[in-house]
Amino acid sequence: GDRNRRLIYLGAVLLMVAALVLSFSRGALLLGVPAALTVIILFRGGKRAAAALFTLLATALVAFGRHPRLENLLSRNTGPTFFRLNLWRSTLNMISDHPLTGVGLDNFLYAYRGRYIAPSAWQDPHLSHAHNWVLDFAARIGLPGLAVAFWMLVAFFTTTVRALRAPSDPEFRALAVGLIASMVDFLAHGMVDASYWFVDLAFAFMLTVALAQRLVDQSEPALT
Repeated sequence: GDRNRRLIYLGAVLLMVAALVLSFSRGALLLGVPAALTVIILFRGGKRAAAALFTLLATALVAFGRHPRLENLLSRNTGPTFFRLNLWRSTLNMISDHPLTGVGLDNFLYAYRGRYIAPSAWQDPHLSHAHNWVLDFAARIGLPGLAVAFWMLVAFFTTTVRALRAPSDPEFRALAVGLIASMVDFLAHGMVDASYWFVDLAFAFMLTVALAQRLVDQSEPALT
């Protein structure tokens, strides 16, 4: 209900939208942001919010559909889709050879270009991550490490849903919805791009998890 706060949030949103559009990040524009906005609409929006979202997405597709970065996305013989498919096959081979321990932290680049790169993908040997969060966790720290990541995600969503169900402050509920949307963005965008294994991304992930726990701690009296 605070008008000044709403204006500040609106300004921040406009800056982030401008940055996203100018980045032409296909993972963000086609997967991450739509997934996050869908979560927000499901929890906090209504028919008007849903109509606004679909209008925005349709406008963006019309405006940027012929951009070369988006047109190349449909090709399986060249461009990002071609390299992603080869990269994922190579990463599966990497995981098959090192299922328990992975290749080690920050060793993906050296293992990929040194042994696992597909011959048809020779033009881009300097990839430092798998461009898929599931494969990235498994390749770096093994299948047990991937299991821990899934455990953390289950704990996060369980915690945030618990906070949402508590009759707590509306601002806490809004923050819980935002945290869920942020994590959904992490999962959706992370299916085709970097997600965790960079300092800033890892910090954002852990901060999101910590805030979720803080929320449920704040609402604990209401839950009991």
